[in-house]
Amino acid sequence: MKIQLDWLKEYVDVDVSAGEVGHLLTMAGLEIEAQETVTLGDGTKSEVLELNVTPNRGYCLSYLGVAREVAALLGKPFKFPDHGTELEKVWGAESVEGELTVENCEPELCFRYSGMVVENVKPGPSPKWLVDRLTAIGLRPINNIVDITNFVLMEYGQPLHTFDRDLLENSRIVVRRAAKNEAFTSLDGTELKLGEDALVIADASKPVALAGIMGGANSQVTESTRHIVLESASFDSATVRKGSKKYGLRSDSSIRFEREVDIEGVVKAQARAALLIQELAGGTIRKGRVDAYPSPLPGKKVSLRVARVNQVLGCPLSSGQIEDYLSRLGMKASKSEEGEAFSVEIPTFRPVLAREIDLIEEVARLHGFDQIEVTSPSARISPVRFTQKQSAVRCVKDTLSHIGFSEVLTYSFIDAGSAAQFQSALSSSPEANIISLSNPISSDMGIMRPSLVPGLIQSVIRNLSKGQKQVKIFEFGNIFMRGKQGGREEKTVLAALATGIYENNVWKQTGKSYDYFDLRGILDSVTGQMKLKLAERPVVSQLYMLPGKSVELLAGDQVCGYFGELSPGVVRQYELPRHCVVFELDFDKLVGALPEPVRFVPLPKFPETYRDISILIDKKIASGEVSARISQVGEPLLRKVELYDHFDGKKIQEGKKSLTYALTFQSADRTLTDDEVNPVFAKIVETLSSQLGATLRD
Repeated sequence: MKIQLDWLKEYVDVDVSAGEVGHLLTMAGLEIEAQETVTLGDGTKSEVLELNVTPNRGYCLSYLGVAREVAALLGKPFKFPDHGTELEKVWGAESVEGELTVENCEPELCFRYSGMVVENVKPGPSPKWLVDRLTAIGLRPINNIVDITNFVLMEYGQPLHTFDRDLLENSRIVVRRAAKNEAFTSLDGTELKLGEDALVIADASKPVALAGIMGGANSQVTESTRHIVLESASFDSATVRKGSKKYGLRSDSSIRFEREVDIEGVVKAQARAALLIQELAGGTIRKGRVDAYPSPLPGKKVSLRVARVNQVLGCPLSSGQIEDYLSRLGMKASKSEEGEAFSVEIPTFRPVLAREIDLIEEVARLHGFDQIEVTSPSARISPVRFTQKQSAVRCVKDTLSHIGFSEVLTYSFIDAGSAAQFQSALSSSPEANIISLSNPISSDMGIMRPSLVPGLIQSVIRNLSKGQKQVKIFEFGNIFMRGKQGGREEKTVLAALATGIYENNVWKQTGKSYDYFDLRGILDSVTGQMKLKLAERPVVSQLYMLPGKSVELLAGDQVCGYFGELSPGVVRQYELPRHCVVFELDFDKLVGALPEPVRFVPLPKFPETYRDISILIDKKIASGEVSARISQVGEPLLRKVELYDHFDGKKIQEGKKSLTYALTFQSADRTLTDDEVNPVFAKIVETLSSQLGATLRD
């Protein structure tokens, strides 16, 4: 926005230099980008300031807005003439009614539309003073009528437009949406096919302007124009912005409508323009105006606390100072009875002021940002506290990283085939189904993943193709599915996959692959660090897992995941190594099953008592289930159950296996005797025999 200092002096008595005015405005939040001296047509010099106006200060895209700021900063009176009263004295005897009709079909997009008629005008060159005003700020004079609308646009910040009334069919104005592919040619010659989202000003049959952006070539004022319709309106800022961007038309009008205009200034600016047209182009102003204003805006008030102002700004301002600053900016502030707060009436030319903090900024601007003392902020540093879930995630990541696993991050989108194949991974119900994207980035990324395993498999494939001999990876991420009722579900999941040849180790046979037991040990390490015990059962509903080498995991009585080997079919499909072991856990369920935080207790004063038990049991029964039964029966004296031998072979009955456990008994208040331990041991033997069919091994 360019401001000619001589023009500005018409509204405020500026008795300082252009440089000082620029400094004052900059300290008040209106940055001066440039200052130049312009040579006018007669050789006279004029100082011009170029302002960088931020989106929340649209009122400063006008001379009156900037003049009001300068008057407030200098403590000078602001000169604001009442053109409405003057207009009523000069308009003609004949009414505008019957000569112009206005129909607003979009009151939510056009808040106010005012039209006036001026007859018998004579378009021609503008006088020198008007040419100088426009030339100084970089505008090209066209003719007196067009130049007046541009002059008032700069003066009031209110866009105006003039139509040749004889080119408006039936002298009718209709504010409406454009029809699909409706043709429109703008004043600059751009030919457009409008969409149904465009807001247009039309006559009885055709668009004559793109609302808030630019007029049409089919109704423009020319030298032959004799009767004009003077338009002034207020349009929805978002609609104007979208239309300007979509159709590539950027104008002084659209820039101002995008930042919202003063809805009361619609008729004030129109009155100013009508008077100038009569003065410079002759003609008669028909009495009255057609003012379509269906929903007048109510007055807006905002509360402002004195204590809050001083707290935010960090300077002691009195209530009198604050009231003075606000009144200079055109706001009326009424004190509360206690005098500690104000009820501030917001003027219509400042529509974006809506909150207390907005008013505090206004006070700061007028007080001067350079007058606010620079101080260091005082704050208390609080320790970072992690949630239980965050702590568990950190624990798991550290554990897996120390074991030699690498964390990966994969896309949340996968192809439809993989989504269907792994849909049952952690589904909450048999009816759960996948979630498709309406606008996928590619055909193979059109489904929200129901499992992390497909992403891990693709990572394995890429790593093996680069020459890696073994791959051990894990991922934390979210999976997505639809529940039984059709609602979207999202779960945090931990998954890990290991495959390939085991690295050189004295405990492993050379060339041996990662297997089920390697993954079991890794999972035990993870759950051990979390102080969590998971039970397992051999029933697995995932079709992509290998039966007999896969189990479901339970946290308490809830299924929280699975682990085991991928099925041979999946291995062949993706050309993976023969043995691929994987686990996938519902991490939210794991966190929900975490025990209470560990509390340290004194070391026991009394010794432990030991027993060994060696049993023959069906191969299908997991050792973990046996451990769980022993622990359950042995409470409260049984403190520890440890499996230290597992054997099956020719010397063992077919279909059976031998398991040997070390049992540790201990009491916190006495030394246990055989008479106390033996009955518990016998009960354990009886329970294993009756519930699991186990027998003591000789």
